[in-house]
Amino acid sequence: MKNWSGILKKTLVVGLSVLSFGIITPSQYQEWYEGTSAKDEKAKPYSLTESAQIYEEAETTADSQAEFLSFMMSQAESQSIEKFGPRIAPVIEEEFYSAVLPGMQAALEQFSAEYPNERLSDISISEKPSGGLGEKIFHLYDNETRKDLIRFHVRRENPPGEGHWFEFHYHTYKDHFTAHHSIARIYWSQNTPPKWLS
Repeated sequence: MKNWSGILKKTLVVGLSVLSFGIITPSQYQEWYEGTSAKDEKAKPYSLTESAQIYEEAETTADSQAEFLSFMMSQAESQSIEKFGPRIAPVIEEEFYSAVLPGMQAALEQFSAEYPNERLSDISISEKPSGGLGEKIFHLYDNETRKDLIRFHVRRENPPGEGHWFEFHYHTYKDHFTAHHSIARIYWSQNTPPKWLS
């Protein structure tokens, strides 16, 4: 009787392998049939439910990054237009939308890809751009620590004989805000531009 059970087991293993077209190998079936030890548990391939969980986690990560980017981009646009004010905005908005806003988006995409995904919901945006001659458009900061993470600025430049320019850039916490990451420059004119928010 012992021989028959061994032959039956082997036949079953081979039959299952053939029927499953190699998806389940004889060694996998043998492990599952006889039971696995805790040590072998780590070597077991992902099950369908484990694969689905990994896919859902990746999808959730993509969703939260997409939501973060969508919200921050709408804020970047509205706060920039607010900073320009009604006298500067109509003159530079076309170049702002074609050169500056895509640069801001690229910087925010890179930031969100590198920042821990579970912490993206803890990031807030400053509410008011600076007026007068101030550079600040908006800052992103951590709600818990209240420390800035990335700062978007625009600087006025007046190189000799070149007229007035607006130079858009950002700084990040990674290098303690020392590096100047240029986004784009927009020419104003030979005349001095009005103050921000005016």
